[in-house]
Amino acid sequence: MPVALGIIGYPINHSISPIFQQAALDHMGFQADYRASEVPPEGLAGFLKTLREEKYLGINVTVPHKIAVIPYLDEMDPTAIAAGAVNTILNLNGKLVGHNTDTYGFLQGLKIERRFECRDKKVLVLGAGGAARGVLQALVQE
Repeated sequence: MPVALGIIGYPINHSISPIFQQAALDHMGFQADYRASEVPPEGLAGFLKTLREEKYLGINVTVPHKIAVIPYLDEMDPTAIAAGAVNTILNLNGKLVGHNTDTYGFLQGLKIERRFECRDKKVLVLGAGGAARGVLQALVQE
């Protein structure tokens, strides 16, 4: 039986995550069903209850829920706590644990793809949502 994975947001039709995530999972031979779920803000609590009960292994979180999911989590990793935003939730036997991988992804993109080091640089971050919080946390870390 495939593992249930996915992404939530509102709206969600802009996301290409289901396409590339499912392709990556299939390529690795991992039996999983990665699906997009359009969850309006008023449906977030109910969806997370379902996530916990239906044994999803985990989900990615996009706009507008990266901050709003926090009160529903049982635990958060240090990066998510510092950023004040979550973009990944793991369901560990009914315990929802929030993570923020935006921080790591942003830094790796700068360092590897652009060969740019942040230390002692002035930067301008445009935005104030959940992804911006992850970016700001990455810059503070450096």
